[in-house]
Amino acid sequence: MNIAMLDQHYRHLQHLEAAINACALSVSVNADGTISSVNNLMLNALQLPVSAIEGQLFESILIPANRDQWTAIGQKLALGTPVQEQIGFLINGITPLWIEAGINPIIADNGQLTQFLIIGLNITERKLSELRIQEDEQYFRQILENLPIGLQQFSPEGTSMEMNSRQREIWGQAHPFFQQADYNWLQDPQYRLNGLTKLFEEVRQGRKTQKREILLNFTEKNYDDITRIYPVYYEATVFPVVDKQSNMANLFLILDDITEKKLAEISLQKSERLLDNIIENLPIGYIQFDNFGFIRRINQTQRNFFNSPHPAARRQFNVMNDEFATTFELDDLFQRALQENETLRLEKKVDFTKDARWTSVEREVYLDLTVFPVENPMDKERIVVALVNDITDKKMQELENVKNQEFLLQTGQIGKIGGWELEVETNTIRWSDQAYHIHECIPGTRLTLDAVLQLYLEESRLNLAHHIETCIRTGKPFDVQLTISLQQNITKRIRCIGRADVTTGQPKRIYGVVQDITEQSAIRDALTRNTELMRLFFDTMDMGYAAMEPDGLLNFVNQKAEKMIGRKELAGANIFEVFPKLSGTVFYARLQECIKQNTSQSFGIYFPIPDKWYDFLLTPMQDGGISVFIRDITESRKMQKELRKANDQLSNLNKNLVNQNKQLEDFAHITSHNLRAPIANLKALMQMHNEATSSQERELYLGMLHEVIKKIDETLNDLVEVVQIRKDVNVEKEKLYFTDRLQKVKDILLVDIENSKIQITADFERAPALVYSKVYLDSILQNFITNAIRYRSPERVPALRLQTWVENDAIILTVEDNGVGIDMERFGNKLFGFRKTFHKNKDAKGIGLFITKTQVEAMGGSIKAESKPGFGTKFIITFRPE
Repeated sequence: MNIAMLDQHYRHLQHLEAAINACALSVSVNADGTISSVNNLMLNALQLPVSAIEGQLFESILIPANRDQWTAIGQKLALGTPVQEQIGFLINGITPLWIEAGINPIIADNGQLTQFLIIGLNITERKLSELRIQEDEQYFRQILENLPIGLQQFSPEGTSMEMNSRQREIWGQAHPFFQQADYNWLQDPQYRLNGLTKLFEEVRQGRKTQKREILLNFTEKNYDDITRIYPVYYEATVFPVVDKQSNMANLFLILDDITEKKLAEISLQKSERLLDNIIENLPIGYIQFDNFGFIRRINQTQRNFFNSPHPAARRQFNVMNDEFATTFELDDLFQRALQENETLRLEKKVDFTKDARWTSVEREVYLDLTVFPVENPMDKERIVVALVNDITDKKMQELENVKNQEFLLQTGQIGKIGGWELEVETNTIRWSDQAYHIHECIPGTRLTLDAVLQLYLEESRLNLAHHIETCIRTGKPFDVQLTISLQQNITKRIRCIGRADVTTGQPKRIYGVVQDITEQSAIRDALTRNTELMRLFFDTMDMGYAAMEPDGLLNFVNQKAEKMIGRKELAGANIFEVFPKLSGTVFYARLQECIKQNTSQSFGIYFPIPDKWYDFLLTPMQDGGISVFIRDITESRKMQKELRKANDQLSNLNKNLVNQNKQLEDFAHITSHNLRAPIANLKALMQMHNEATSSQERELYLGMLHEVIKKIDETLNDLVEVVQIRKDVNVEKEKLYFTDRLQKVKDILLVDIENSKIQITADFERAPALVYSKVYLDSILQNFITNAIRYRSPERVPALRLQTWVENDAIILTVEDNGVGIDMERFGNKLFGFRKTFHKNKDAKGIGLFITKTQVEAMGGSIKAESKPGFGTKFIITFRPE
């Protein structure tokens, strides 16, 4: 090939490369996986400079989204096979990048892969759209698949096309839909009989959604060895779907299980019939009135009780105006129930001899009446129902047994154990059968008070006699525990309770109960001994202990715990009431974990008001209770705190010493650097002054000496101010609001601000305040404002914007002006230096930024700057938290 053809071929390749770079992403990768070159489109996609890409591992810059796909591509490339695929990558592991790529391997003469070139189009937007569509389709398909109702798609001819899982569950795996390929369900007699086929055909013909309740099938339920068959009802909905040409495309069937609802309706109908039957056969009378007082219904029990005629032959009765009803105030009873809307129950004595129109009872009866209003849920009309129970025989029996009932009622109120009664005049005792049994005497034996007293031991006998005598004389009741002596030296502990009957003035009788408390007394004595032993054991422990119920009720508290809580005799109280400081702590949550998991829980709680640390251990007991161990660890905690504090102080002291050594080195360097030249000038001027021959020349040198000394004095004052800032490490701090301090500085610089017409704006919403030195913060703000005024651009109105926010627990302050700016490449490393100036401004002394940096760093913060000549300067100050 001649030179002209080579040149033409080279130009052709250049044009091809330019065309590829103009529309496609291109990256060349070495065999070791490092990137050798990328074009501009790939750089734009990666948002990285060339220096950060070339020479880096390909998979560290473009992470394959599908690792298996990328491995397969690598295998093909190793064999020298070109690849054309859609490949997904993750830029920085986050941002997706999809490429319609062609990958061409470059194989050496030895058959080894030396390099491969990826050229492709960026299809990220299209691919992500396709993936979203696939996800949406999968999402909605999943929703339809998991609907709680059955959904099935049919062709217009009735062929089943698709159904969700619930529909498959409804049909069952044995249904012909799944077993017979040529199954036509529209011809199935079962569905023609239950109306499902007709519903489908109506929708197909009318093209309108139809809904119907259908008895679809029956199900079997087994109860032990009994199998019962139950109907299964569904609400079937069929609706058509048409295409763009309004032709019917598909029909959908929805089946919703309403068996429970349908069976409830059937049950309600049965219940209504059953209720009607129950009312008719109630063993008590039932009378139903409308809201005007007319009788609507009487059951057969009431008809038999009244001996009243059949409803067809009975004359009309109104409770509001009937003479018999008003005589016995039955009309008032009806009105109260209707107007007050409440149930009324009372016993009423009615004399039926005074009315023969309604009944032939012709006697005086006692009735138990229950009258209550009922509201019809349909028309909201109220009716009144009266339940009538004839209690005449019962009432007469009650009257005959009044005395016995009073005796039983009195003894029942006290204890229903063993009853006794003393007739004061005859001195005779009456016992119940249980009282005879307690005293081991033969029931029915006639007893006197003296005979009964002989059954008790001497001390108990005297005690009981005294209380009975006092009760007779004063009417004072008594409740004593006594001991009786039985055969073979057996004793019993008896509780005797007595009360005088003072309804007639002087007591004529004393009545009461006796209770055998022998076993309870023994148990109580043993419990008392055990309790004392337990208290003695737990009181010797050097920690608080309490036994409580899961609800917090305390059963036992030792002396140590009482001392910790600050109260005595806590048993029977709730721990959260007597120790309210536990509320709002982890105690309740840990208690619930201890109860639910049946495991011990150990934790500590700090109580700030008494400044105490307690260590708690909650342990479940076999009886369901909770043991609470409390240990005062305040001294241990305080020692740990003091130790940490001492370590922190030592660490801070070490940091301060290191910082002061560094500051000393800096100060020595600054001092030697900034005083060397003035002192050298001073020596030269002194020598020139001494060598001068005329007085005029010496005056000139003296003036120059004065200026040099003035400059040295200014430098020394500035150095002293810096030293003071660095020395004062414990400067007073307080909570400061940026808005207040900025306004204070603006008031001080009012004249300069107005003369320069600088526009100062601030946004302190995200971090309105900080804890800092007021002098330092004012100085920092003042330096930035004066710098913005001093170095403003003559080409625009000067402006300064201040803004704060919180970042990583630190408060960030940015101060940005639109002044002349600084060449950071030339002066960036000297920006905050002592006596460093970068403009020909006559007011510039180069000390302001140095002092600002010193103040910020003295408080643990940092400062940096961003600037370009002609575009202003932005300072970023980081205030570190306490």
